[in-house]
Amino acid sequence: MRCLLACDRARAAAEASCGFVAATTTAGPGDVPELPLGRPADLSVLLDDAELAVVAAADARAETLRARPLRLFVGRPGASVTVTQTKHAFTFGFPIDFRELQDDPVALAFYGSLAAGHTTEMVAETSLKWRVGEPSPGVMFFDLADDELAWGQGLGFDFKGHTLLWGNAPPFSTGSGIPNWLQAQFPNATLTPAEQETLRGLIRRRVEAAVGRYRGRIQVWDVTNETLNPFTQWFIQRLGPGIVNEMFAWVRAIDPGCQLVFNEWISEVFTGIGGPTAANVRDRVAALRAAGVPIDAIGQQGHFVPGIVYAGGTADLSQRTRIDDYETALDTLAEAGVPVHITETNFITPDEPEKRAAQAEALMRVWWGNPAVEQVVFWALWNEVAARQQLQSGLWDDAGVLTRHGEAVVSLLNDRWRTHATVVADAHGIVELRATLGDYVASWDENGAPVHATFRVDRGPGTATVAAVTSP
Repeated sequence: MRCLLACDRARAAAEASCGFVAATTTAGPGDVPELPLGRPADLSVLLDDAELAVVAAADARAETLRARPLRLFVGRPGASVTVTQTKHAFTFGFPIDFRELQDDPVALAFYGSLAAGHTTEMVAETSLKWRVGEPSPGVMFFDLADDELAWGQGLGFDFKGHTLLWGNAPPFSTGSGIPNWLQAQFPNATLTPAEQETLRGLIRRRVEAAVGRYRGRIQVWDVTNETLNPFTQWFIQRLGPGIVNEMFAWVRAIDPGCQLVFNEWISEVFTGIGGPTAANVRDRVAALRAAGVPIDAIGQQGHFVPGIVYAGGTADLSQRTRIDDYETALDTLAEAGVPVHITETNFITPDEPEKRAAQAEALMRVWWGNPAVEQVVFWALWNEVAARQQLQSGLWDDAGVLTRHGEAVVSLLNDRWRTHATVVADAHGIVELRATLGDYVASWDENGAPVHATFRVDRGPGTATVAAVTSP
């Protein structure tokens, strides 16, 4: 504090030795988003004592993991200072498929407002999948992805590409993985060496076209999707597991600055129809990394549902993943030594609204309190444009109203985890509080008129110290 007070406010930006960040003071009250506060869930309607203990432990870890003490110097002793967080440092994301929205500007604007208020990352849900982007051999379309990227950049989103290699052939195909012409060209799983080389060349051509086009503009790529899932082995059957090694090497060479994700389901979440366990995914990623494959993160698909339902069948939707069992699986994934991204998150079970809200909130709090978890992507932000709308997994329903589990989620994002406080500055013109990591606006009055300063609180040791400096 002595160092801070010794620095003249007008020179603060140049005084790096004082150990604080300068934030320019600007006239006006500052731009603060108006967001719904939601309504917390009652976890006791669903969770037993063992599960509640897991959530409580995650909450305790989050106190240091996701927040930091803040000291803000405004230079106005006794001033009433309102400190409001405008965005989270933690990455929350959402998917976009312009085909559902580009002809409805009202719906697009509504979806954009939901996303801009609650997320910072936009995922190309379909436009960069091979089947959509190359419907005929050598005929590649990027118009849809270009439009999505331009729209997202206008709203300030980072961009994630999904996905470069997904072997979901019939009867499990959802129509967006493998091009029909590719399936027709290689109908048999056993290929000659020449055929393997041809298929490998086609894959590489597609990777070079897509990744090269968006080099430096896409921050994250789901390079592979479900390569351990027994139902999506089309490429692995024809080329062997080594195609995964090649995929990551190709993408890293084309765009060295992009984060590369190994995306997979785990049977602990996508329950009922088998597939890889968290330990299987951990072991595969660890082995690939030991072989020099540049995997930067594990993507864990967050479809919390009996798997047969997501594949179009029926099951008892009162089933759910226990929170303590899930935490064990999550920690197992983290043992691979890379961050974990929670991708394609859908809160589908249990189907009773209050219980679903409790499950959703518990999962969110476990992710928030786990040091390995780096981002969460909501695959059903608005049910009207979500895949499998009949499951009603949207945080907002078809009419644009918060669902019960949506209320629980936004109560975390916009209330419990979003700092908003009014503090009276001390005799030195300083306010102190604990702040969730992210972007901020601080507002107070100077000479009877409102002023504000914007700044960011990032992870770091000790107290984050910010000094408001007078604008030139």
